[in-house]
Amino acid sequence: MAVTRTERKLRRLRTRERQRQQMLVKNNLVPTQKSPYKGESGVILEDQ
Repeated sequence: MAVTRTERKLRRLRTRERQRQQMLVKNNLVPTQKSPYKGESGVILEDQ
């Protein structure tokens, strides 16, 4: 039985949605590192 254009389109949309969800989860799990100098505003680092 032949696969219709609509079925191919639905399969493509499902695949893209799955990849998008995986990318969102992956991007949310990436840890961010805080700057150690965040609270020291205006301090010249070379003098320390």
